[in-house]
Amino acid sequence: MGLMRMDALLVEARRKRMAIGGFECWSSAGARAIAEAAAECRMPVIFQATRAEYELMGGAAAMKAIVECYVEQAGIDAALHLDHGASMEEVRTCLDGGFSSVMLDASRLPLEENIAASSEAAGAAHEASCSIEAELGHVGGFEGDLEEVDDEQAGLTDPEEAERFVAETGIDCLAVGIGTVHGEYRREPNLDLDRLARIADRVPLPLVLHGGSGVTDELLLQAIERGIAKINICTDIHKVWIAAVTAARETRTPSLAGRYYEPAQEALKTSIAGIIQKFANGKSW
Repeated sequence: MGLMRMDALLVEARRKRMAIGGFECWSSAGARAIAEAAAECRMPVIFQATRAEYELMGGAAAMKAIVECYVEQAGIDAALHLDHGASMEEVRTCLDGGFSSVMLDASRLPLEENIAASSEAAGAAHEASCSIEAELGHVGGFEGDLEEVDDEQAGLTDPEEAERFVAETGIDCLAVGIGTVHGEYRREPNLDLDRLARIADRVPLPLVLHGGSGVTDELLLQAIERGIAKINICTDIHKVWIAAVTAARETRTPSLAGRYYEPAQEALKTSIAGIIQKFANGKSW
């Protein structure tokens, strides 16, 4: 079936008031778990990686080959996305490597510089027939090779600026800051759903929520109803993987070290399938 542009999936998801999970992928076993979970749920999925993660898989082209193999075996609709690209060099590496979608995260820059950088990335992505995600406002915490930012100082997305940003950059999907953080939450997350609704009124594109791990189901479903079409999940599935590998090491005496990954892969598949079903919001693809 091959890889699809991410925006092709997300436009339909927003129309249906559902969301597609963007799951961080750092290994072949993880890619297999994501693909099998999506096939089990009969839903599309987004494989995504920061530079640190795609380099763990042998580079962008190697990751693309691995992911595409599992996508074709599973017979699913899927995209492969660069998450939090820190430079145009990373964007071009992933475009050249066969990713179907990229993100340049210039959200730390002043608005005018963010617009300029995101416009350049959009041009490169569209020239390669790929989709582009950009971020306005800022999501706190730590992601990939990007430095940690105190979540209390993370900027929320201004609805009027979002409308201008989308019009001037030509991006396909907008990641918004509405109170989530990457990694562990220091306190109970509280999303600014009114702000999200105002953004959605001004921006017709699919909206993306970073830092979905740790947010309550109720808040996530309310966000989906207000225009969120993609939710990124990393920390929750990292925890599942590490816990399963740790348990396997304590209970198994395998002849091959890779046998430790079998229960981890199955645990990851089960966890991801549950998340995919939740994000479907009662809808079918």
